[in-house]
Amino acid sequence: MSNPKSAPFFNTVGVRFQTSAKVQYFDGSGIELEVGDRVLVETPQGIKEGVIAIAPGQVIFSELRGPMDAVVQKAEA
Repeated sequence: MSNPKSAPFFNTVGVRFQTSAKVQYFDGSGIELEVGDRVLVETPQGIKEGVIAIAPGQVIFSELRGPMDAVVQKAEA
């Protein structure tokens, strides 16, 4: 049995860009993140700011589709 911390989705986080918007998934890139953290993420439209809505390790694997863009860094307050 593999270690869940080594699974590729362990660092996946759910990010919301607007209060009622759909959650999108990103690679947490080894950054320590918690629900409520503001982050900058890479998107096809460029760098965007969002809020962590689903913490690392809490993402349901079956919801993931294809490669994910990365969290660049935590946003400054």
